[in-house]
Amino acid sequence: MNWEQNVINSINEGVMVVDTDLTITFANRAVDSIGLNHEKIIGKSVFDVFPNLIESKSTFQEVINTGKEISSNQVTFLTYRGERKTTLTSTYPIMKDGVIIGAYEVFQDFSALQNLKEQLIDLQKTRTDYQNKVDNKINNFEENFHDFIGEEESILKLKNQIKLLANSPSPIFIYGETGTGKEVIVQNIHHASSKNIPLITQNCAAIPDNLLESYLFGTVKGAYTGALDKEGLFEIANGGILFLDEINSLSKSLQAKLLRVIQDQKVRRVGGTKEIPVNVRIIAATNVHPRELLANKEFRDDLYYRLCVLNIELPPLRNRKSDIPLLINHFIAHFNEKFGKRIQGMSNEAIEYLMNYSWPGNIRELKNMIERLLNIVQTDNIERKDIQLTDYLQLLSTNGDNNNVRETFHKVSFKEEIEKKERQLIMEALQQSAGNISQAARNLDIPQQTLSNKVKRYQLESYIYKTKLLKYE
Repeated sequence: MNWEQNVINSINEGVMVVDTDLTITFANRAVDSIGLNHEKIIGKSVFDVFPNLIESKSTFQEVINTGKEISSNQVTFLTYRGERKTTLTSTYPIMKDGVIIGAYEVFQDFSALQNLKEQLIDLQKTRTDYQNKVDNKINNFEENFHDFIGEEESILKLKNQIKLLANSPSPIFIYGETGTGKEVIVQNIHHASSKNIPLITQNCAAIPDNLLESYLFGTVKGAYTGALDKEGLFEIANGGILFLDEINSLSKSLQAKLLRVIQDQKVRRVGGTKEIPVNVRIIAATNVHPRELLANKEFRDDLYYRLCVLNIELPPLRNRKSDIPLLINHFIAHFNEKFGKRIQGMSNEAIEYLMNYSWPGNIRELKNMIERLLNIVQTDNIERKDIQLTDYLQLLSTNGDNNNVRETFHKVSFKEEIEKKERQLIMEALQQSAGNISQAARNLDIPQQTLSNKVKRYQLESYIYKTKLLKYE
């Protein structure tokens, strides 16, 4: 085995190579993830390995016939052992001296995710049915905000804004940094509605685009192998609210389909021709500022203007520090009840210590810190020394210089070193491609969706924006 094959064998994505007769000439170890033996399938026809595959449906055959690649194609099939598998597959021609001599596929196994998707749809449907049967017992509007703590001026304005928006049918676009409480805002809007309506929530970044389409719009039987007649989230949320978090993670093609549903108020299931009327209020959210998304051409202008009829911008915790003591007391009370503890509160010195922190993780970070403290504190009051002992906020410093503390307490792990190197390689590829994700993905030899997910994971959106600007300087 040569070094190139060793490299291919080390990656997580499955790789399969065929000649023009569709005989398998190479398969890496990751192929085993879909129930095959990468060594035993060498020399066999793809039609023997996948007995239910027909020539007209073979992406290998299509690529060899046309010479054109097929990217990010959702494929559901039965293996020779009768197991149903779903993969996200890209197929490319192999050329030599201008002649096609074969093709290769790169795929990721999403079988577990596909099953989970169907289970989640069923759970969403069950929850919606339950909500529709529950009487509206919330009579006092202010009770809706028991989880939305704050008395800072911008928060009070936001609460009044929600009162005005709650019963409107118009779409809402929410921007806020990670951890600022976007989902809490949506829950409050839902609770403040004058009638019982379903609320369906979906994080768009949690599911690959090809699966998300069928998740949102539903499927008809026969749309692909193993597909069943299934309602999508738009149908499940009919008459209520559909909250799409991290909507900026959608591909341009899926953004276009979403725009059409919003404009026509009709949904067409994947593989179907019938248009189903839906009456759904869309609430969309993003943790990247819309200004940056539009300038970076990552989000369609027409979709943004459709969604941003009503606009909410959540302030980061660093801009509302006067609310930190209220939030601390709220979370202490919450975890006291959850853990059966009797912590009375936090000393002024400890609170002042926390108020000098910038809180990049916002309210979620504060909540997690309080949860950790209540797991370890054995006295009635939380002191500053307790916060230091958690080894959680060792990065805190009243002068804002955290580098020395980080070096003292932070232990570098193998995983962190790998992630650091991966982030560096991605940044270099993005720089070489002038911020073009498609080109960078090709240069790195990974699927575009994989690179997009890693860009979000490492928060490189602003780096892409700056890289594109440098191109035109």
